[in-house]
Amino acid sequence: MEIFWLIIASLGAGIGTGLAGLSAATVMVPIMIVLCPSFAGETGAYQATAIALASDILGSAVTTYTYYRHNNIDLKRGWIMFVCIIIMCTAGSYAAYLAGNVVLGSFTLFLTFCIGIRFLIKPDTSRKETVSKGEKLDWKGILISLFFGLTIGFGTGFVGTGGGMMMLVVFTAFLGMDLKTAVGTSTFIMTFTALIASVSHILIHPAIILEKWPVMILCMTVATIASLVSARFANRVSNRTVGLVTGAVLTILGASMIYLNFFA
Repeated sequence: MEIFWLIIASLGAGIGTGLAGLSAATVMVPIMIVLCPSFAGETGAYQATAIALASDILGSAVTTYTYYRHNNIDLKRGWIMFVCIIIMCTAGSYAAYLAGNVVLGSFTLFLTFCIGIRFLIKPDTSRKETVSKGEKLDWKGILISLFFGLTIGFGTGFVGTGGGMMMLVVFTAFLGMDLKTAVGTSTFIMTFTALIASVSHILIHPAIILEKWPVMILCMTVATIASLVSARFANRVSNRTVGLVTGAVLTILGASMIYLNFFA
């Protein structure tokens, strides 16, 4: 039964990455810590986070390639965020290990639910007026990129998300990218941040790779395939459709996991 839930978690993670650039941890960690007994121990949430980050690597890479083929990446407006996030994600990984299972697991459950509600309320995060691809950042954009880059980077390591949802909001609401360009740019950054953060998690807690390597391989494979399929779908439908589908899935998932974890 645990293998079934791992496959469901990986499918959901891959679909979220391909549709809206969401990190695998947004979907995987809540399911793993609530429904998989092997992740119920003292470091269960930390191990689930590391596996989710590892699943993000290839999933984000194939998603990035798909969006790149449709000319939906803008690194000239995203490079500052990229550098800041990489610098801070290792520090976040160590802080997560110190925080413990209860803090990390509960935070992830409520984050999933809140992100889902946000998408349902506003499916299309794009501004009415978007900037042209490749346009340079002004001083305000640089300050915004520095602030959010550093905070998202720490959160990437701490919560185990690749930062995709938070980057998506910053790129669309503050830096003027359209939704699909924001998704493509955020998944490009996630490819590298997920690699760094997952390696940091494993180096801090080597038992992850020693005890959970079959689970890691399974999750990475399923999530990568699902990311590729959903990314192709997302590049063929409207931004509103992508937002509504993502919001519905995350809201239902988050509410279910909160109920099972605290009230069942």
